[in-house]
Amino acid sequence: MYSLSTPLSRVKGVGPALEKSFADAGITTVKELLLHIPFRYEDRSSRVKVADLKVGEVVTLMGKILNPRNFYKGRRSIQSATLVDESGKVKLMWFNNPHVIDRFRVAADFLVSGKLSDRGTIVQPTVETFKQDGDSVHTGRLVPIYPTIVGLPAGTLRKILKEVVDHLTVKNDSLAQSRVELHGFMALEESLRQLHFPASEEKIVTARERLALEELVQLILHSHQLKEQWRSLNQAPAIELPAKQFGQVGKALPFPLTAAQQRCLQEVLTDLSQTVPMNRLLLGDVGSGKTAVAGLACQQMLSHGLHCCLITPTQILAQQHAQSLQKLFPEMKIAVVTSQTAKKLEVSTVPTLFVGTHAILSRLSEIEPGLLIYDEQHRFGVSQRSAAFGLQRQPHLLTLTATPIPRTLLLTIFSHLSLSVIDELPPGRKPVKSWLVPNGKREDAYAWIAKELRKDTQAAQALVICPFIDHSENEAFENVAAAADLYEELSEKFTQMEAQRTFEGGPIKVELLHGRMSKKEQQAVTQDLFAQKVDVLVTTPIVEVGLDLPAANIIVIEAAERFGLASLHQLRGRVGRAGQQAYCLLFTTSKALNVKERLQQFCETHDGLKLAEQDLQRRGAGDIFGTQQHGLDQLLFANWTNLQLVTEAKRVTDQLIAQHQDWHSPLESAFAHYSQDEQVPLAN
Repeated sequence: MYSLSTPLSRVKGVGPALEKSFADAGITTVKELLLHIPFRYEDRSSRVKVADLKVGEVVTLMGKILNPRNFYKGRRSIQSATLVDESGKVKLMWFNNPHVIDRFRVAADFLVSGKLSDRGTIVQPTVETFKQDGDSVHTGRLVPIYPTIVGLPAGTLRKILKEVVDHLTVKNDSLAQSRVELHGFMALEESLRQLHFPASEEKIVTARERLALEELVQLILHSHQLKEQWRSLNQAPAIELPAKQFGQVGKALPFPLTAAQQRCLQEVLTDLSQTVPMNRLLLGDVGSGKTAVAGLACQQMLSHGLHCCLITPTQILAQQHAQSLQKLFPEMKIAVVTSQTAKKLEVSTVPTLFVGTHAILSRLSEIEPGLLIYDEQHRFGVSQRSAAFGLQRQPHLLTLTATPIPRTLLLTIFSHLSLSVIDELPPGRKPVKSWLVPNGKREDAYAWIAKELRKDTQAAQALVICPFIDHSENEAFENVAAAADLYEELSEKFTQMEAQRTFEGGPIKVELLHGRMSKKEQQAVTQDLFAQKVDVLVTTPIVEVGLDLPAANIIVIEAAERFGLASLHQLRGRVGRAGQQAYCLLFTTSKALNVKERLQQFCETHDGLKLAEQDLQRRGAGDIFGTQQHGLDQLLFANWTNLQLVTEAKRVTDQLIAQHQDWHSPLESAFAHYSQDEQVPLAN
């Protein structure tokens, strides 16, 4: 029998070579292997006779395999054999797989899974010996398909996992053994077994629900622990701000604050006047004025002789924040910190706002900020950053986000955070006109864009968003727009339009921006954008939390079906930021009715929170047989679209807390991403 802690070296079938391949992938124990979860399942459970074969259907046959042979066609080796059952026979064929026919030398019944081609042959079928107990691994069932491990054939990986789940015992199923009532959830051991080799599609769902419950309870408990830990801290610098001065903050800005901004600012300033460290999430749509509120909070801290830090996800955004804050607060001393400048940074006694990437974290102990602000860093995750702990003086923490998070989830999962919501846009901000463009009008749409860019009335720029940088070789994504390809296509298209006099006013300059470009290349493109030397920027969703282009008034989103409603809303918020009328054009090659309905719903809705709720309701529990897009990309099993399960997890957690149970999941280490972030570590 194997336990979760059993080393892989003790698993039957794992020799030194395979052990090394697993170790290179970070898998050394049975638990880590079990958490290498399938990304989809292939249904090979349909058993038919040869006489009932239909072209294109994935089925499983059982019979004798005769006449195995190996031959060459040029340099290519080809293997062939014939499967025979009582109803007929069918030809099997493989390419460059000479060892496959060795197993057919022994007379036995075999299971064969594959698709019949229009030439009457099953090409590259999966074969295994029939077992009397019917417990197959690669055929005749729902077959798990795993992420590739280098040096490990897919069949070998599946075979080893079958060995593990068949002999698995989980003695420390702590949630099932607790005093908490669990309604209809399977045991942890059985859920791991069904996750990998399910008896039915329904078993996959129930297995994932049990594992998701484990994960959600762990996360909610973590949030509760953070709240308790935070309450125990009482060393933040408090600023004195008489009540009569609260209403005067922000009066010097070149624009009036909205009522929502004033309300949120007062909540932040009230926190800053306490010695208990602030831990607040400031939520607001793109363009609602979160930066202004954060800047005013920094202004008050600096006026009391304290440094502040503003940490952003990208260098582009850091430089942009620094520029916009300097315009709003000319008297404020601002220093930009990047990975190149962090080591040379000199911290003086003059109160300074340090704006930069996560590179600032390495200098926090020297800066000793009174206020630490994270912009879009938590991205649906737990926002506490461990870098703030352990400082001699605990800073106040403020996290900014434009990601629409439904209040249900905020109150359940992010209970350790205080919440401020800017729920109105500045006056004069016009809703972005959004259209779902039929494929037949794609050329007309780009011709219209060219004419809009060349209107004399105002400066204009267009953003064109693609899901991928390069064309994908994956069959499922081969028709999805890629930025590099579209950049070439649009450059040529606009050149042809100019030659045909489709528009007047000179050539249209097209540029490309994506995350694989060097920092120097990104900077050069960004500078040209702000100097309005670029008319059309073809890019990836890198701009979702990056560029703030005042002149941008058109955004085109290619393969819009690849984005959630919240992401589409984020992208749409990139245009019309100077108060001009802006436009959002959605393109999709999908013919599915539900896709078009969802995108049309997006075009008609401009409230980010409503869109987030609609996304949850529409997406349900996700597609377990395809590429599943989670609402919270850090979750391993859970899915925020399943509000019923989130509610159940909250009920279980409340019972554990009320009973003072020190609960820890046996899979706890798998949920370590709650306390580890590639850029900024979270609190433990």
